[in-house]
Amino acid sequence: MKLTRKEQEIAGRMKTLGVYKPEFDETIRRYRMLSAEFAKIYAAYRKEGYPYEVSGPQGAKKAPVVVTLEALRRDLLDLEDALGLNPRGLKKLQEEPFKAERKRKTDGLI
Repeated sequence: MKLTRKEQEIAGRMKTLGVYKPEFDETIRRYRMLSAEFAKIYAAYRKEGYPYEVSGPQGAKKAPVVVTLEALRRDLLDLEDALGLNPRGLKKLQEEPFKAERKRKTDGLI
């Protein structure tokens, strides 16, 4: 499946960082879809005046939109880690190929 323009932008950022592989395309798609969903829900949240709490018979609690935005934000951060689009994820992706192979103490004795 061909990448959309937004997905190509994400892949381009990854190429610039030197971490892109075609195997990431499905993860890039999920990241793009979640980003779009987050933007849409956040726009509605902003339009409503940023309601943080709702009152009910059992008292005040977080608005459902806030809970949804928090979950989406966590999911986006996890995908950014997996794709190397933030410092922690980039460090993890760049360390893997450079890990030294562990040598046993008995290597080279014979």
